Amino acid sequence: MGERGKTTLMDGDRASGRKAAKGGERISKGARTRQRIVGHATLLMYANGYARTSIDDVIRAAGITKGSFYFHFRSKEDLGYAVIENASNYILGRLREVLERPGLNSWERLEAMLREIQRIVEAADCTRGCILGNLALETSHDHPGFREAIAAAFREWWELITSHLEAMKEEGHLPPGFDCRAYAQFAVSAMEGGIMMSKVTRDPGPMRNSIALVLEQLRLLSGKEHKRR
Repeated sequence: MGERGKTTLMDGDRASGRKAAKGGERISKGARTRQRIVGHATLLMYANGYARTSIDDVIRAAGITKGSFYFHFRSKEDLGYAVIENASNYILGRLREVLERPGLNSWERLEAMLREIQRIVEAADCTRGCILGNLALETSHDHPGFREAIAAAFREWWELITSHLEAMKEEGHLPPGFDCRAYAQFAVSAMEGGIMMSKVTRDPGPMRNSIALVLEQLRLLSGKEHKRR
């Protein structure tokens, strides 16, 4: 990702720490070290993949000792789960921030949320794709635990979209029989496919088209006038 994305990804595991600080609790030195390890490991695995990221790579990047690493993580696999959680928290945090923006109507919030995903990927010039999608493709066969953790992360993603669509349906923006969960799953699948194609072609077009068509199809189903951007 770009510098903004790098900083945020590294800070993603610090979310709970920030909440604790706001509540008057101080983060321990050990917790800060763990956060630093996870942040650097996230960047390394995003750039190089899980298999090509070694524990020694993470130790060097984080500027810690091997003893410090093994104090916080029993193994590389243990660290992998923390990276998946960190990446998931980062993406969901960005989406929730968008949904909480004032002055937007329901349609604008939905579009802003999907466009935020686009911005996350474009921050890396589309060359790295989606970290969760990358890890899913690389590890789901040999690491069933990772597959389950990544699947849970994607479920959280589409559940967030589902809940917003349900609110839109209650407001009368969508037909009463509209299947919000199915559409949310479709939206995530379409975007992930577009992100993958943008990664391999080095062209943001497929991802942008996927997001535009997801929004356009929803407007068609709702009976509203639509305009493709």
